[in-house]
Amino acid sequence: MMATESFLQERDWRNLLREIHSGQVIPVIGPGMVSVDAESSGNCSEQNAGPVPLHEILAPRLAQALDLDEPDRFRGYNEVAREFLLRGGQRKELYLTLGEILDQQAFQPAQSLVNLASILDFNLFIAGTPDPLTALAVRQARPAFSMERGVIRFHPAGNPNRSYDAPLSGNIQSPCDLPETFSGPLVYHILGDYNTLPDFALWEEDYMEFICGLIESRDTLENLFRVISNRNLLLLGAPSEDWIVRFFLRAARGQRLSDVKRQDYLADTAGNLGEPMIFFFDKAVRSTRIINGNTLQFVDELHARWREQYGTAADENTFLQRQPDEMPRGSVFISYSRDDLPRAVQVAQALASAGVPVWLDKQRLQPGENFERSLEHTIKDAASFFVSLISSATEANANRYVHQERKWAAQKHVDGFVFYIPLIVDQVGDHEIRLEPECFNKIHRERLGPEVLPAFASRMRKYVDQYRDSGRPRG
Repeated sequence: MMATESFLQERDWRNLLREIHSGQVIPVIGPGMVSVDAESSGNCSEQNAGPVPLHEILAPRLAQALDLDEPDRFRGYNEVAREFLLRGGQRKELYLTLGEILDQQAFQPAQSLVNLASILDFNLFIAGTPDPLTALAVRQARPAFSMERGVIRFHPAGNPNRSYDAPLSGNIQSPCDLPETFSGPLVYHILGDYNTLPDFALWEEDYMEFICGLIESRDTLENLFRVISNRNLLLLGAPSEDWIVRFFLRAARGQRLSDVKRQDYLADTAGNLGEPMIFFFDKAVRSTRIINGNTLQFVDELHARWREQYGTAADENTFLQRQPDEMPRGSVFISYSRDDLPRAVQVAQALASAGVPVWLDKQRLQPGENFERSLEHTIKDAASFFVSLISSATEANANRYVHQERKWAAQKHVDGFVFYIPLIVDQVGDHEIRLEPECFNKIHRERLGPEVLPAFASRMRKYVDQYRDSGRPRG
């Protein structure tokens, strides 16, 4: 057990980690959390060699590009916007100019943001800044994450410019909503991002418009509000304008904050939060707990404690816990031996990160007549594709349950169409593979490897897209 108690008492750490591990916490990433290494940003000095908040780097550059006097005095976008608009500047130019600056320099997230993304119990990240660093951190921590498929952007007018394509089972009323079910990490830009030029939250009027837009869109963002209303929020690095945090929490909860029963967390230094916000949460309402201290250091300790307590076990257990008991229609069925569970989870997470609706059976240890009949129906009638994980374990015993699954898949197979997709997941030789159904012998078997998995996930995404649009692809 770690000795430091700089942020929370041990009991409080245990409670927070338990909530995270059970999938009940959503990180909300504010400007104080989105940092880059000073050296890579070009802002390195002897006094400031550590991570620097991105907005502190970009605000002076934005001011300089807009021809404002003494650009180095600006520390946030809101200050730049006020000065620029006060001098008669056009609001649209703010967004276009910041977008150009972000495109010109490829910033990389500081390690603390990557550490946050490495906590595998987090499957949804709420990004509150317009830059791509949160998504880049998730991709660095989880290589199978797709920047094209895993990012959703909210806009008050329901802008359809979103990357994530909903699973087949989703019932999406708004192009900005979350999928109805998802397992692999998503990044939700709740205040837009610079890819929605010229519409994203850059200064206080934008924040007001976006938060009001969230409230007005509550009926069409059913999945988003269902998720954020039923989980605890962990706010990391709050904006300096404290009303934004209060209004955001009010919009997320849908009720007076003093009536909220769930426990939210706000991690930042007292100096950044300010006395009014601290008084409001610590004294006036008690639904949000202030964690006073450096946000990046808190996340580093959170990550270290999570690894110590749960480690890679979350890779398997958490993913399986979040799998529904019944497979949503149109999902990809993964057939695996219990010995190959870690590899099955690896494949499933890669597919989920690419936006592929995927399902792993977690009830195979309790076979019975009703269970078997249900599973047969799932494979024959509900699965869009059947991924067969082949290994030494599956080939060692013809009585393993996976072979019954594969017989059902063979009964659904039609020559000339893609349905059955074999994937070799260990060192079993091609000549040793004898238990696969005979009708699949002519299908090419791919061998799993680090360089293969992203391409495999991308190909499966194309199959699913084609299946949704025009039926099963030919192959």
